[in-house]
Amino acid sequence: MNKLAQFISIIFHPILLPTWMFLIFIASGICKLSLIRSEICLSVIFGTTFVLPIIFILILKKFKIIESLTMEKREDRFIPLFVVVIFLFATIRFFNGIKPLALYNFYLICNLVLCVIVFWINFWWKISMHEIGWGAFTAILFIMATISSTLFLPYLIASFILSGLVGSARLYLKSHSNSQIYTGFAVGFIIPLLIYNLL
Repeated sequence: MNKLAQFISIIFHPILLPTWMFLIFIASGICKLSLIRSEICLSVIFGTTFVLPIIFILILKKFKIIESLTMEKREDRFIPLFVVVIFLFATIRFFNGIKPLALYNFYLICNLVLCVIVFWINFWWKISMHEIGWGAFTAILFIMATISSTLFLPYLIASFILSGLVGSARLYLKSHSNSQIYTGFAVGFIIPLLIYNLL
């Protein structure tokens, strides 16, 4: 069970969610891109939101700037969060102006805002970054389901289920308390909805 919980925490890690979201947008047909452009965009997203941040985090670990790759301590989260914010900003700038990716770019903007919020919360409390990521993921699918329920409702239902699965895995590993899990999902879900309504 411990290995299963660790596997779930890794495969559904929030750093991979931008890639999963792009794949959903492509699979649903809402992003009208050619196959070649889709592959290029996917490569850019995977590279800037996953590969490059992971490389930087591995370097931080090698030089003992952070103690653990899982960043169980609050102190280990600050620099990796800053790195993720930089790469998210770069990705948003890269896709800015590409109309088929406007909604996807909105998701990235929400992630950037949430990373900044987590950065400040982290000074006082260890909120669940996994659940913040899944809260935002679910919120975007909720917004899309209100626009086109036929396309996005199955993804939304799956997202709620996976959010619960990830939260349970984090609790089983004793990485977070119940309040850190529930608050993380709530913050991740509410902030994108607020931004969407404001815009």
